[in-house]
Amino acid sequence: MKRYQIWLSVLCLTVPMSAVAESEDAHSEQGISTAIIGGQQATQNQLPFFARLILHKTGANQFANICGGTIVNDRFILTAAHCVEPSVFSDGWTINDLRVLVKNPTMNDVFVEEFKDVRSITIHPNYEPSDLWINDIAVLELTHPITDNVQSITLPQDFGDYSSQSVYQIFGLGQTSTNDENGPNYLRWAEVKPLTDAQCASLVTGFNAQESLCANGFPERSYTGICSGDSGGPLTYQDNNGMYQQIGIVSYGSSVCESAAIPSVFTEVLNYTTWIAAQTSSGVKTRYNALLASTEDYHSEGDSGFEPEDTNTSDFEDNGSSGGALGSGMIMLGGWFGWLRRRRNYSRSKLQIASIRHHNILRLTRELMMSSIIFCSFFAFS
Repeated sequence: MKRYQIWLSVLCLTVPMSAVAESEDAHSEQGISTAIIGGQQATQNQLPFFARLILHKTGANQFANICGGTIVNDRFILTAAHCVEPSVFSDGWTINDLRVLVKNPTMNDVFVEEFKDVRSITIHPNYEPSDLWINDIAVLELTHPITDNVQSITLPQDFGDYSSQSVYQIFGLGQTSTNDENGPNYLRWAEVKPLTDAQCASLVTGFNAQESLCANGFPERSYTGICSGDSGGPLTYQDNNGMYQQIGIVSYGSSVCESAAIPSVFTEVLNYTTWIAAQTSSGVKTRYNALLASTEDYHSEGDSGFEPEDTNTSDFEDNGSSGGALGSGMIMLGGWFGWLRRRRNYSRSKLQIASIRHHNILRLTRELMMSSIIFCSFFAFS
């Protein structure tokens, strides 16, 4: 089967992250940005629960990576509301261009067939982008179920599950510095330090402890944090079994990603578990097989095993929320203008165009060889 490869096409997303409130900045513009600052490259099968939101027009030779997300089950993806609010779909993009990519951690080794279509978007009914992104949470329903060897993320059941943790983790494909226009070619992760509600409130004017939590880099280490393109991705901790549990969703932060004085703010998932369950009840949890993963490559099956299905704009839910902006000039996502030292949401801001590679000889050869082996085996035993 011929597969068409998409070479790197990065959309610099800015995620709302917290900023230090200073009186003279109280009414300055709020920017957009998202990516992992510091940290390290993830291993191939380290994060089987991670998903990302893509903009891609059918037949086009480029795509835009706009936000992160997590796999709730085979039908639903959890992300930030500002990543998918109606105003995001502008500058020639429409809601029907939204895709999801799971399993594949790369930016420069992606095939068209790996994308999954989105059937509907449900933004939290009380989402308010103009009020520090309160209730910044959304669920995407996929047109077809996920068939890859991936893992449904575990959600917290009680505040005590993570309140005593000393280390959280962040993940993303966003910028690796404020001035980085390209972002990484591979999924990255980093550790961050949990802050108390009191600490968050002292650093972030208007911080809402009922809806959010915050974290920052460790002062004794090289700085780690989020930047443009990381919006919608997970904040996690590892339980006693080494399993990742998602406690937050990247929401907003400073436009200066390397600012150690300014923590990152996350939507606190525990406050929304009942709502999430109600939106995702028709899906089935995915089970990750690590042994099988060791024999697989990182490419996703996407929707390639399903018949094409038309998706009309009417299939998408619009509950009155307004939000994210696919931006000016190039593409900007999740960029809401506010105050507080140019506070940002961290979706990606610049779209980098890459050509589709029409013939991937190595992959095509491997597929032909596998097909030949299967055929010969069948012939031998028939």
